[in-house]
Amino acid sequence: MRAHEGTARRYAKALFDLAQPAAEAEAAGRELEQVVAAFSDGGGAQAVLTRPWIKPADRRGVATAIAQKVGVRKLVQDFVGLVAERGRADHFAEIIAAYRVLVDNALGRVRAEVRTAVAFTDPEKQKLSARLEQALGKRIILEEQVDASLLGGFIAQVGSLILDGSLDGQLARMRQRLARG
Repeated sequence: MRAHEGTARRYAKALFDLAQPAAEAEAAGRELEQVVAAFSDGGGAQAVLTRPWIKPADRRGVATAIAQKVGVRKLVQDFVGLVAERGRADHFAEIIAAYRVLVDNALGRVRAEVRTAVAFTDPEKQKLSARLEQALGKRIILEEQVDASLLGGFIAQVGSLILDGSLDGQLARMRQRLARG
């Protein structure tokens, strides 16, 4: 999948460069997600777009038709058609992820993936978000996942920074200190 990520970054950058001057970057990202969701909703579109023996022009036609049906702007229709024509439809998930990073960087925000033992309440989310914003100096978008394997607390990941406030992590650190003496 490493090769997919490099290719996905190049495609995401191209779409971002085209959408950026028109201040459409964030909307184009949402529309791209809608089209990719439509590919996955059955009907065999995903199979047609990923099969190498289907003619590139046919793949482009199918992708563009689905994008038109979803009702996205011309820029996204053309982009989806190009990606499908080039045989890169299997890269859409990575393209979307890379595109989100570009949009978030342009808007001065970052995404924090937070795993919790139990779901946070809204005040807890706001408090954690405010603390992370204060520490990192950027606006934070929390993406919460409930992880039943955690004993308690949370683990937040912002880019390569990992904040482990879980009970599991505290026990592991205590075990290491005890082992060292």
